[in-house]
Amino acid sequence: MIRPFGTGQEAIEVAVAVVPLLVTVCAALYLRGQHRRYGRLYGRPGRSTLAALACGLALAAYAVWPLPLSVDGLCRPGPGADGLDRYGPVLAFALFLPVGWLARDRFRRGPLVTLAAGTALAFAVDAIRGTGLLGVYPCAYADSSPLLVALGVAGTAVGWPLARLLVPLRPWGSTRGWPGAVPDRVSPDPTRRTLAVLIDLCLWWYGGTALVAVMGVVGVIGADPYGHVRTAVLLGLAAVFGVFVPQLRRDRCTPGHAAVRLALTEPTRPAPASRPRVLARTALLTVPMALLIAFGHPWIALALMVVHGSAAVVRPDRVGVVDLLCGTRVRTRALIDGSLPTRLVRYTEPREPVTAA
Repeated sequence: MIRPFGTGQEAIEVAVAVVPLLVTVCAALYLRGQHRRYGRLYGRPGRSTLAALACGLALAAYAVWPLPLSVDGLCRPGPGADGLDRYGPVLAFALFLPVGWLARDRFRRGPLVTLAAGTALAFAVDAIRGTGLLGVYPCAYADSSPLLVALGVAGTAVGWPLARLLVPLRPWGSTRGWPGAVPDRVSPDPTRRTLAVLIDLCLWWYGGTALVAVMGVVGVIGADPYGHVRTAVLLGLAAVFGVFVPQLRRDRCTPGHAAVRLALTEPTRPAPASRPRVLARTALLTVPMALLIAFGHPWIALALMVVHGSAAVVRPDRVGVVDLLCGTRVRTRALIDGSLPTRLVRYTEPREPVTAA
């Protein structure tokens, strides 16, 4: 097995940052694909799409939990690393139950495809747990056994018929769990905007932490007990992601907002916001939040975000405080480029049959 960073403490520091970064990137790509294909997530199909994302995040967390921060005492014989090991069989069954449910309810897959997908996921999770994150750690730090794989497959096998039997019995709302494409022209809801902010924060924080860890492994930097290098790297990435990237993109958005197909526009017309307006918004919102988090004051940054979002919650046009001050609006990307979802059914007039003269 190739180990470019070895199996020591340096490799573990890289893994602790890279694993959540990869999970964030996968979540961003998933959301981007859903919005490109189907437009906005609405109603029960939208909730099912987000449930599939939550299920994937839960499986990823289960596969790597507890992701130790150090090798000290990791390989000593003894009981499990955490209290969740005693609930391992129940947890394995419960986490794979939504896999079967969503395969039937959201993705409309048959029982054989569902069972094959659940089996592959169960073996993949067990391999990650049983090999110490594919050999990054010197020994396995979480329980893995054929029993856990079998329980994961069983959970998938039970979830599929449950969805088929119970969903049609819903006494309220629609029983359709798969999405239908709609034009993405209405104001984005708070859930979509919150996901965009979370993706931006995770990409920035874990991206900077991973970069510092890799620099330490390859010898570019030495020991940094006070975290000065990480703070400098985080501030540099904040300038790239929050200042320069929006100026270069047509939608004037950061990577997280672009992942859910959002855009910053002028207040009175569906055109990209001017660069001075975007810079003013960055100076009032993005820069203070980055500085507060980088210097260890995340709760103040959260309070700043709550103040900004309070207006978006109560106003019918969902405009935040900083957007009101800077003359910008958070709208969908489809408003400025006129794009339509790729799965949208479009009417085409039938062609007249060609007749001989």
